[in-house]
Amino acid sequence: MREARYYRDEAARARRWANSINHPEVRAILLNVAKDYDDIAVDIEKGAIEIRHAELMPQLGAGRRQAD
Repeated sequence: MREARYYRDEAARARRWANSINHPEVRAILLNVAKDYDDIAVDIEKGAIEIRHAELMPQLGAGRRQAD
């Protein structure tokens, strides 16, 4: 498993992309991706040994599936 810093960096990158895009739906998706990365970083910082499953991450919303 990677360190929390990696996921924090990825979250920041997704937010930068979101801020550069004018399409509201794409921006929302990127902000959700950033939130997912932040959640993973929090899990790692709390000592999790596994990343939480997509169904436990409320920002994924109904119908959205996490890639394997």
